[in-house]
Amino acid sequence: AARRAAPLAVMKTGKFLKFTRPSGEVHAYLYLEDGLFKAAVYVPGRTGQAPEHTIDGPTEAKVEEALRAWVDSRYPRRS
Repeated sequence: AARRAAPLAVMKTGKFLKFTRPSGEVHAYLYLEDGLFKAAVYVPGRTGQAPEHTIDGPTEAKVEEALRAWVDSRYPRRS
């Protein structure tokens, strides 16, 4: 019997942002989904695959501004 291939996941395109901090790197992916801009924040080396934080909003600029403020507040540039 022939095996059916699993359905392909939808590939999201967007912007990858990398923040280098004294405590390590913080990665974020900013993308458009269903008419809403979203950002998902990941910290490499942490367990689990769920984002550490998510942000959404009506424009890419607003989401990126909120994302940068969130990263700066939780992961300061200087420790």
